[in-house]
Amino acid sequence: KHAAKKKYEQVWCVFDKDDFPAKDFNDAITIARANGFGVAYSNQAFEYWILLHFIDHQGGGMHRNDYDSRINQLLQPFGLTYDGDGSKMITEEIFELLIGVDEQTGLSRTQLAVNRAKRNYIQLSHVNPATEESSTTVFELVEEILKYV
Repeated sequence: KHAAKKKYEQVWCVFDKDDFPAKDFNDAITIARANGFGVAYSNQAFEYWILLHFIDHQGGGMHRNDYDSRINQLLQPFGLTYDGDGSKMITEEIFELLIGVDEQTGLSRTQLAVNRAKRNYIQLSHVNPATEESSTTVFELVEEILKYV
């Protein structure tokens, strides 16, 4: 509906895999792209994108139910907690950390996440995105946003 109003230069669909059937997930990507929409998906969950800000997780081996506890382990040294089971809110403090500088690399955590996600994505075939765990195209949306910052 919003895209039909032609008020926007771009429309992006942002979603994650969760327990949706593979066909539904893959069809959502195909339909969105066929309509000229950007697609920022995460498989299995959006929290994978958050993890990439802190660790170089290269896919597989972690179920989405484990993301929240792992994120909280990574946030603990900063005195922060992510409520993934409840609100899923990215608080201002967490957001500032996500866009902040990683002390070990000197890069922004956002750039680290983009680099990691892009590298992981390039290694996959994309024939069946529903089976490509863990992967995300959120980096494409973030790269687009960063053009305007």
